[in-house]
Amino acid sequence: MLKKFENRIFYFLLFAIPISLRHIFHYEPFNFIEWQATYIYATDILLIILFLFWAFAGKPIVLKRADWFLLAFVAAAGISIRNAIDVGTAWFQFAKLIEFVLLYFYVKDYALKRFDMTAGFIVLVAGAFFQSVIAIIQFMTQADLGLKYLGESVLNPTMTGIAAFYVDGVKTIRAYGTTPHSNVLAAYLFLALGAFYSVAIYHKRQWWWYIFHAVTLWAFFLTFSRVILALWLLTFIVRTCLIRWYPRFRAEFWDKPELRPRGLKIFLVTLVVGIMFSAVYWPYVANRAVISDADEAVQLRLLYNRESLASQPHWFGLGLGNFVPWLLKQDLHLRHDLYQPVHNIYLLIYSETGVAGISLFLLFVALLLYDFYRRLGFSRMYHFSFGLIIASILVFGLFDHFLWTIQSGRLIFWLTLGLLAGAEAGAVF
Repeated sequence: MLKKFENRIFYFLLFAIPISLRHIFHYEPFNFIEWQATYIYATDILLIILFLFWAFAGKPIVLKRADWFLLAFVAAAGISIRNAIDVGTAWFQFAKLIEFVLLYFYVKDYALKRFDMTAGFIVLVAGAFFQSVIAIIQFMTQADLGLKYLGESVLNPTMTGIAAFYVDGVKTIRAYGTTPHSNVLAAYLFLALGAFYSVAIYHKRQWWWYIFHAVTLWAFFLTFSRVILALWLLTFIVRTCLIRWYPRFRAEFWDKPELRPRGLKIFLVTLVVGIMFSAVYWPYVANRAVISDADEAVQLRLLYNRESLASQPHWFGLGLGNFVPWLLKQDLHLRHDLYQPVHNIYLLIYSETGVAGISLFLLFVALLLYDFYRRLGFSRMYHFSFGLIIASILVFGLFDHFLWTIQSGRLIFWLTLGLLAGAEAGAVF
């Protein structure tokens, strides 16, 4: 009974990654600053339950070489609190960091051995389909669906501070799902598409399975997330070329009669959906394909980057979670909602935890990647495919902060790092 309950909680967590339901403590609507808030998400409660099962199972944390650098990074982040302007925010964000480092160890040392990852991938696909239906309706109506109990954002074209763009003078809201931003939804769908490819290739599926694929792709495109869509397209082309022409992977896929039709179905669905979407929404596609220095999003990213580099955080930074409190004191004459974290997680970590923090964090990630390659050597296509997914997620971090600051993004980031660290214990994308 308890084992079934634990299974359901774990798989529901994967389904609920994009669900942003939370309680904000001491909420003041007229003075609310997202980046200084204290809150608890429904997914935090799920994590606590799973951690309790882990503790009662008595499965220890196994520290590998990279993990020591992660623990040293956590220590550096703790030391950074002494420099914080907003000490309360710093301690809260330190608690969140510990929570997600525990998630990393939970996945690496327990979940990969405890749960069926293929079932987990199927749940990710189901979660993506659910989010996709919501996202498509949102885009068609250009409004939210009133799903406040799922944490859906309030969406209206007259609002400021929402993910939108203009075509022929008309403001168009990008698809959100139940995430707080279109880029977060795009990252979740990107991960779910990787899960879909794994299940569709290695396990025979009925024809309706590819309807999930088509709907998810359509919603993925409706996020109009430039970087994530571009990386998805690049990785899709790389996978296709390797499967078709690289000798080792050609023998693994293309030359096997039971696998080739599955790969062709994925390719054809992707091609048809891509052509149809471009035909239906060509003015939108053309608009988002052009990046101008005059775009507000580009200008703000450059501004945040300059301010981060100008902050001169030295060894232990401004304090975890304290870039925005520091930025508010710089008198930049921005709208209140435009005071945001650096849209680059590496610069954000540098600003908040200093040279010590970013050095330790980058060494941790570099060793994870090196150890993954050394253990598995990309001997199978799914090893290479998962490597592409991880590399893409790390690149996402160069252009946005959600992997470090937003609940759904943190779940994606630390879950995938845990999978990377424990890949030999179970199947990967």
